[in-house]
Amino acid sequence: MNNLEGIAFEDVVDPGGMAYKEWRVRLKPRFAMVWRDILLGYFFLFLFIGASVWIQIHYPAWVILNMVITVIGTGYFIAYIALFIHEAGHFNIHPDKKINDLLAAIFLCALFGLDIKTYRKIHWQHHVHLGTPQDTEVSYFNSLTPFFLFETLTGLHLLKVMRKKNHAHLLTVTMKKNSRIMLGIGLLINGLILAVSIFTGFWHIAVIWLAAMLIFFPFFATLRQILEHRSEWAETNVDYTKIPHGKLTRLFVSGPFSSSFGAAGFNKHMIHHWDPQISYTQLRDIEKFLKNCETTKNIVHSSRTSYLATLKKLIAAK
Repeated sequence: MNNLEGIAFEDVVDPGGMAYKEWRVRLKPRFAMVWRDILLGYFFLFLFIGASVWIQIHYPAWVILNMVITVIGTGYFIAYIALFIHEAGHFNIHPDKKINDLLAAIFLCALFGLDIKTYRKIHWQHHVHLGTPQDTEVSYFNSLTPFFLFETLTGLHLLKVMRKKNHAHLLTVTMKKNSRIMLGIGLLINGLILAVSIFTGFWHIAVIWLAAMLIFFPFFATLRQILEHRSEWAETNVDYTKIPHGKLTRLFVSGPFSSSFGAAGFNKHMIHHWDPQISYTQLRDIEKFLKNCETTKNIVHSSRTSYLATLKKLIAAK
């Protein structure tokens, strides 16, 4: 890609005369930071579930409130953890590519039944075909109407995605085989979680896990992608699987919510699409660099927004 909004890397120069093309070579993934963030996701996931078990034991009458709060928190942090599959897809969780994929399979992909090489192949088409009907990640083609929000919170949207999604033509025979194996592993892991919850008497955890995996995780993931890529000028009645939506990415301000809802650098999504192979651990540094460059400072400034401000715009859009 080697350009930022059509501006060549060598033409992006800071006040000291350093070109982005030269400066970016210094940027290396901070692997300790990556694993700290992954472990934080698992910590909060276990914290929500552990707290729910404790509350059920000591305050069983609170079961409904307990379940509502826990399912939202569980879905949120499952969505958080899933975002690091993307980082592994760009070979940024370990310096050795084979070990990168092994670690991704064990600590990230197994829970979701995904094969990392298959994900990588499909995801790259998102970078190549962003904003076109050929895009492979198309949640942003949907308008944030009340009916669409209803569909996402009832699992109907997930069923539609599962029925329509077919990228088999992109995959090798090996990828298809590995995808089936990982899907089986994912079903086994999730089945074990449900079985242990039921047989230990904590049936409410089984319900929470099912709802978190099948409703709230897809809801948060879908909403996040819409906020990243959907234009406020996009029309509700246009089928963007047939008509190009147009390329659009946003740069979200930093903060605790932004850094968890848009974990693994998704809150700096515009910069990621500009330079996809750079680790998310360096995206804030890139943002600072670009803000000091004459050719990019206005683009960065005008693209900065918050998830809430974007949500308001998209809900108000027709």
